[in-house]
Amino acid sequence: MNDKVTLLRNISIFSRLDEQDLQIIAQHSQFSTYQKGDIIFSEGSTGNELYLVRDGEVLITKLTVDGEERDIARFIHGEAFGEMDLFENATRTATARAEKDSTLLVFPMRGKRLIDIMQGNSDIFARILNELLSIIAGRIRHTNKLISEKTQWVEGLRKQIIHDKLTGLYNRTFLEEDLGTHLPRYGNSTSLMIIKPDNFKHINDTFGHDAGDRVLRLLADTISSSLRDDDIAIRYRGDEFAAVLPGIMGAEARGIAESVQSAISTIDTREFTDNQSVHLTVSIGVATYPLHAEDHLTLIDKAHELMWDARNSGGNQIYIV
Repeated sequence: MNDKVTLLRNISIFSRLDEQDLQIIAQHSQFSTYQKGDIIFSEGSTGNELYLVRDGEVLITKLTVDGEERDIARFIHGEAFGEMDLFENATRTATARAEKDSTLLVFPMRGKRLIDIMQGNSDIFARILNELLSIIAGRIRHTNKLISEKTQWVEGLRKQIIHDKLTGLYNRTFLEEDLGTHLPRYGNSTSLMIIKPDNFKHINDTFGHDAGDRVLRLLADTISSSLRDDDIAIRYRGDEFAAVLPGIMGAEARGIAESVQSAISTIDTREFTDNQSVHLTVSIGVATYPLHAEDHLTLIDKAHELMWDARNSGGNQIYIV
């Protein structure tokens, strides 16, 4: 019994209880042993037990959307987990597994219902509940403070996520995830170009990937400088680029595509291709929202399809709906 009380006394939600109250909680608790690898509870199961680690180590994991197991917490001697589930028979949002042979104090003990224990000890559980609410409020305040302090950090992280490291342009994440929120703000029409060099593979295969990377940077700079100030250049995937052209369609969009095509044809690659001149050509597909697509993903697919039509027709062409 003394071992139980000692463990309970160091847990925050029991900090307001006196020795007699702790004895009552201890009477309704039990030690359970787990061998290394044993599952204590599984994600998706239900339960309201509080666990305190007397010895050993417990790992808490959670499945990602890809079905991979990710470590989220680890508990050792004297630490507790499950307190947020104590007052409700909640669905577990994670899995707990013994990382070593472990002994845990479990409250309430097997065969005991928390509601029955509470009915005879309402004053004790009023103090426990009050302390639990204080802990929750403190965590919320701490989280809000972190969010406030880390705003610039989060913005910087977001910038890294949506920008391509090699070229500095926006990347596929921006095009496929963020463009949809921006399209309605761009006015009545927005055109999207998908741009692919016809002979980039020759550079990679003949002169190596370092030369290929340098040419990709040249392509990125050339495309960016051929666009208007409000247009957005993107490295879509591999050697494919894209450009978002807010507020224009038809002939105006074709004019910008022709400017990009012409500028790329003047690129001098000799510095990166062993002084051999490689004349770059590109195939371009252009589609317009909302005329040709009702959402950004359909717009991407349409422009991409047109680019491949241009490429399969011999390349160095612009296909526009």
